[in-house]
Amino acid sequence: MSTAQGKYHIWTVGCQMNQADSQRVASILDGLGWREVPTMDTANLVVLNTCSVREQPEKRAHGQLGLLSHAKRHREDLLVAMMGCMIGNQRTIDDLKHRYPVVDLFFKVEQADILPRFLDERWTPLMAGEGCVDVADLGAARGVGIARALPVLPSLQYTDGSHEDEAGLPLAPEPIPTAPVDGHAQGHAPGNHTAGGHGEAMAVNWRPGEKVLHYPTGTQAAARGPTAWLPVVLGCNKVCSYCIVPSRRGRERSRPLSELVGEARDLVASGAREVTLLGQTVEAYGLDLPDQHADLADLMGALSDIGGLERIRFMTSYPRHFTDKLIHQMAALPKVCEHVNIPVQHGDDGMLTRMRRGYGLAEYRALIDRLRAWWPGVSLSTDVIVGFCGESEEEFQHTLDLLEEIRFDVVHVAAYSPRPGTLAFKWPDDVPMEVKKRRLHAVEDAQERISRELNQAYVGRTEPVLIEEHLIQHGRHLWRGRTRTNRLVFFPAVRPSAMDAGEAGVGTTVPVRIERTSAWSLQGALATPA
Repeated sequence: MSTAQGKYHIWTVGCQMNQADSQRVASILDGLGWREVPTMDTANLVVLNTCSVREQPEKRAHGQLGLLSHAKRHREDLLVAMMGCMIGNQRTIDDLKHRYPVVDLFFKVEQADILPRFLDERWTPLMAGEGCVDVADLGAARGVGIARALPVLPSLQYTDGSHEDEAGLPLAPEPIPTAPVDGHAQGHAPGNHTAGGHGEAMAVNWRPGEKVLHYPTGTQAAARGPTAWLPVVLGCNKVCSYCIVPSRRGRERSRPLSELVGEARDLVASGAREVTLLGQTVEAYGLDLPDQHADLADLMGALSDIGGLERIRFMTSYPRHFTDKLIHQMAALPKVCEHVNIPVQHGDDGMLTRMRRGYGLAEYRALIDRLRAWWPGVSLSTDVIVGFCGESEEEFQHTLDLLEEIRFDVVHVAAYSPRPGTLAFKWPDDVPMEVKKRRLHAVEDAQERISRELNQAYVGRTEPVLIEEHLIQHGRHLWRGRTRTNRLVFFPAVRPSAMDAGEAGVGTTVPVRIERTSAWSLQGALATPA
């Protein structure tokens, strides 16, 4: 298939999985010869990769859709696609179509390999702006550029009348036969103005695809720098009462080990020195592939054999999947970094029960103790929600007490916001916003003090730092990188490019002597030439 080349921009909000999905879509578009641009203003294709886990990212997406609606009235060469967690079931898509006809394509990342076909059909100034479709619409006749416009058919329905499989994932549609239009077969109606100049409207004859969605692998993965994301298990089987992810991303599906090793090799060949393995519950990797006989630690072992790959990270962890075997195997692999993100969400057992987290604090504390005993030097980050339904002052205080007790290196805190489609959406959101904000700031203040105290212990130490970026701040050239324990490090760059410096550059690992610290980063100087 030959797709006309254009320029694209991907707007991304949300978690690291969204960033990985954007990385994948960018690789597909790069493979088609499209060129990435830094802003939407000059792009022919804008992809909005959305998040609905929290209210604020969803509001930002609605704002971007409003701006694009205005832009598209003045530009015939603009296509808009939308993906991410705001793309739910067919009802959700239908509602978005009604509200935002500016969107030309709705798709999930598992359907991203439809992009070449979509662009081949749709991207010319003549055909842009005819209204939105989703992957089920591809193949319906299009009326733009036709003197006697054809009716635009509604989305094709599934033959059984449903739109999802039992995991909540959209199935590839089986088209319902439709009557010819004026004696011409659907998709081959006559017209006077065409993109191809052959007397027919451009259309795609629909061929039903597989009903099992897969992470797109039809193009070579490419890193955007020295660090890269590698999704290993998609979806989530947990039923936390506040979380929209399972209904938007489906059940847990692990990718085959051989596929992941091949993709990691591609990432390293394109410049990655560090790969982060991603999953909503990453230690669930392999549990749905019993014939593979490989879990997350086995995958890490296979990736460790890749030459040029220096570091392996992973997130996000779920306490009950983090077995003793995993801890011991990970700690024994030199390339696996000593950092674990393991959300606790709350410091009160009653709240954890209402959140349906599936574990208690005694179990969580025991896991933390084993991690620290068996994996020396491991750093810990966690996620916390404040203001969940019915949270009392006493219950919130238990969260503050837990932070003081465990002393995480980093805490990501969010105020609860009700999400339609979750169990908790039916419950009273009875904690006032001003109380939520006060509690959120209390967690931030407590953690800032703890992080500052923990980071102070790094003063005088020399740490290996993987350089991720060159910065200029207030006229000073700086390198920005991370330690193996995931701490940010800033240190002077004598020269801004690795070619000139010969000692440090983006993608190199160098020893940095830590001279001072803050709650959020370490600052130092290059210890010796790399």
